[in-house]
Amino acid sequence: MGDDLDALTSQLSGGFQVDPAALGEHPRYSQFKNLSKAAEQQAKRRQEKIERQKNGLFDKMMKLRNLAFDDVTSDEEDDEEATTEAHESHHGGKYNKFGRYADKLMLSEWLVDIPETLSEEWTMVMAPIGKRCLVVASRGFTTAYNKAGRQVGQFQSRLPGGNSRSKHQSWTILDCIYSNHVYYVLDLLSWNAHEYAENPYDFRQFMLQSKLDETPELKVSTAGFRNIFVLAPRCKCSREDMAELLVKENDLRLDGLLFYHKSVVYEPGQSPLVGWLKPWMLPEILNVSIPEKYQQESKGQSSAQFIESFNQKHKHQSKIDRTMEQD
Repeated sequence: MGDDLDALTSQLSGGFQVDPAALGEHPRYSQFKNLSKAAEQQAKRRQEKIERQKNGLFDKMMKLRNLAFDDVTSDEEDDEEATTEAHESHHGGKYNKFGRYADKLMLSEWLVDIPETLSEEWTMVMAPIGKRCLVVASRGFTTAYNKAGRQVGQFQSRLPGGNSRSKHQSWTILDCIYSNHVYYVLDLLSWNAHEYAENPYDFRQFMLQSKLDETPELKVSTAGFRNIFVLAPRCKCSREDMAELLVKENDLRLDGLLFYHKSVVYEPGQSPLVGWLKPWMLPEILNVSIPEKYQQESKGQSSAQFIESFNQKHKHQSKIDRTMEQD
């Protein structure tokens, strides 16, 4: 893996230089001077993933009804795992067995290949610093599980199935980031016993926005319902929209940015149709302007150098690395 990381660094050491017009109607969106093997593999697997989904050959993610009505666990919180910031939850890690809630989150890959259709077919979602979790509302309780499947919170919420007044057969499952009594909702798996995980991302987002709009009380903290649920800020991936969102949400303490392809279904594990970048990488990689507060976060590193350092520090091996080793 070390050789692959060295190769990635050397091939991309000049930075991710793209034509400023690339975020418009540029014929080749990912026109790097020297396209790395990692980027080639990511682009290849991304297309294969889309084709499998079109043909209906993707694996079933899980039985959501069984997941929602499984017996609630009561493991003591693992401090180290529970305090992992959102970026560590977006990438694969060591397996940790804490029941059937382990490893159910859909995770991202470093966005090393810039899709040709980024501005038309992808959505950027802001990921605040916090704890990535799967929120399951059923049987009159709302329970949050971390990536390893360990329970990190249980409370009453106004989510369907999540409080003592809910109907017995009502249940809801959301992908969230938790920070200071706020659950920032990234994705929708089910709502009030209706399953959405196998629908395309753009449809899930439409339904998620609709459900949250229909339930404005979820945004209000009251006695008995202290935790609130809000949609994580998002926008289309045009250069103008991304820059505008970063300015508009400048008070949010960001861990990173997620990029979702409109067709991706919700499956556990890393997906080439979900990308991840740090905010300070946007000018270098996507030619997107960013607020001043992010500009010093690189500490003089290029994006490729940071990715290499991150992977080594966290002993992280992505599907890109594994694919390269098999070649």
